[in-house]
Amino acid sequence: MGGNKVRYYETLYIIHPDYDDERLSKVQNEVDARVEREGGSIINSYVWGKRRLAYPVNKRHYGTYMMLHYEAKEPMVSKLNSWMELKSELLAYITIKVNEKPAVHETNGETVKPAEAVRDKD
Repeated sequence: MGGNKVRYYETLYIIHPDYDDERLSKVQNEVDARVEREGGSIINSYVWGKRRLAYPVNKRHYGTYMMLHYEAKEPMVSKLNSWMELKSELLAYITIKVNEKPAVHETNGETVKPAEAVRDKD
């Protein structure tokens, strides 16, 4: 069955814009741990940065964008999306399937390891 094949995914999720670095890391670690608990393998997990939203979400005009690349079986992704739907810290999220393994994200020449929060400068 196609649902048991391991595929690559990208999940972009948006966190409340007023969270400090410690709280951002806590939410990021919680999401990363959930992926791994469900059998996924993280390729990248990093802070993409605070950005203006295209439209207000929960009366917020800004959010902190978080990027997550991982490999997993399709049923795991459905479980993750259901879990993310219940997380009050997340303003929004979207998951897409990618055809190729995502490149490891680098910032200033350094590889970003999973669960290591890095703020990109605008």
